[in-house]
Amino acid sequence: MVRRAWGVGFPSDYIAFMNTYGAGGIDDALSVLTPEASTQPTDSPDLEGMAAETANMRHMWESEGGPDEVDAGPESVVAWGVSCGADILGWLTVDHDPNKWPVVVWERHGRPHWKIYDCGMAEFLRRLFTKGFDECPLSDASLWGEPSPHFVHWREERRRWESGVDPYTGEPDPYFGMKFD
Repeated sequence: MVRRAWGVGFPSDYIAFMNTYGAGGIDDALSVLTPEASTQPTDSPDLEGMAAETANMRHMWESEGGPDEVDAGPESVVAWGVSCGADILGWLTVDHDPNKWPVVVWERHGRPHWKIYDCGMAEFLRRLFTKGFDECPLSDASLWGEPSPHFVHWREERRRWESGVDPYTGEPDPYFGMKFD
């Protein structure tokens, strides 16, 4: 169903991650997005998340141009994550084999904005958590060298917020129950 909706399959490491963890957040610093399909729960906060972030990523590619070393158009990127620093993480889908897609990051505060990492999503995350790159690949360094990153599924995150607890710290939410205009 998802393959039909997106017109492509997804890398096996991403599929394994989604089968194990699903969509959610890592230390409130990185959201891992799920592809939308007719099976997507209607109460998911990421409904249209991957589609919306892919549209954002393609817009940035179109307006700025992609990385100098890549001869491909904006349709060649698909987003799989977004950081708290407004970076967009995705794949460069120029190979017919999704397991060969490198990670591409539009780093909001980076110069140049576009960077390509010759690894899959899981390896990218491992290197992020272990400082396995020459420099932090994201605008925000919250996860850079984080030895024990904490993943929270979006449903659990919502449940915790609704009970007045910060999902990532376990501390009471000081704004719980307050109404804002």
